[in-house]
Amino acid sequence: MKNIIAVNPGATSTKIAFYQDDKLVWKEDILYESELLDKFDKVFDQFDMRLKDIEECLYKNDVNKIDVAVGRGGLIGPVKPGAILVTDELINHLQFNPVVEHPSNIGAKLAKSLMDKYGNGGPAYVYDPVTVDSMRDVSRITGIKGIERTSTGHHLNMRAVARKVAEDLGKPYKEINLVIAHLGGGSTASAHEKGEIVDFVSDDEIMFSAERSGGIPLKSIIKKIKEMGVDEFNYLARKKAGLQSLCQTTDLRVVEKRIKEGDKEATLAFDAMALGIAKTLAALATSINGPIDMVCITGGMAHSKALCEAVSKRISFIGPFKAYPGEFELEALALGGLRVANKKESYQVLKFPNK
Repeated sequence: MKNIIAVNPGATSTKIAFYQDDKLVWKEDILYESELLDKFDKVFDQFDMRLKDIEECLYKNDVNKIDVAVGRGGLIGPVKPGAILVTDELINHLQFNPVVEHPSNIGAKLAKSLMDKYGNGGPAYVYDPVTVDSMRDVSRITGIKGIERTSTGHHLNMRAVARKVAEDLGKPYKEINLVIAHLGGGSTASAHEKGEIVDFVSDDEIMFSAERSGGIPLKSIIKKIKEMGVDEFNYLARKKAGLQSLCQTTDLRVVEKRIKEGDKEATLAFDAMALGIAKTLAALATSINGPIDMVCITGGMAHSKALCEAVSKRISFIGPFKAYPGEFELEALALGGLRVANKKESYQVLKFPNK
């Protein structure tokens, strides 16, 4: 039996879970006030605090030995999907040369430190990082040479959902085609063809979400940037847009309550969001060669029955629909680590150019 720790550091929390083989034993969310985290200049400055809090959870739950530790993969840059061995070289890259400064970047160092102390220095891994990239070249091209579409988003959860779809259909993941949207504060979506994510929609493209603007007409963007400046516009588009801008809330439940009370503005915003999600899924379906076995939504917003119904009606011509509410990231980390430990899956060792 393998004792497995999965660690997912986020913007205001560190989520951890303890598995024995494929069975969840316990999980906890260590929450942080934004004011506390704002005191740290860099994400890696939070490392000691987050590690200490994780170790307190392990002590409280009588965990003193682990066989596998898997951390949330940060913004490494384009990598293949699956497990990546945590090395000092990887940690240094995430600390000093990440694509973007983000809490998930310390997931690798947290996992390695836990293995050093509780796992006799055994190997630690990250799994399906944010920057997994197997997009086809044709899907990257935009109308401006040198500006390409990227594959940055909720790979960990969407690949976990893809495996669940395969299990539900009774087929191997490498034999099915599906499109998936992860819906939350930011929303991304992916096209899976025979086990490969061949196209991807990032959170600044088609659909808006709870906080993000999604795609906006270019001429309007240029005008707004001239009025506000780059930094203020970026903050608006990534933190104060979407439902926050249209309905003054990021909580879809509040929007639905207002709809029941007859609020026409909330109704229009909800319908527009559902349409944007459906457009995104439909667009991705055109990147897949062959029929679509399943159209899925996941993430926090997938708990909304009304949103599921609204999206399902619009995409019924593409293929069958199913919602997988919530997120499965800790499970995906733990089970990925278990497959590697049991030699059912290999892992990558990344090398980085000297900078």
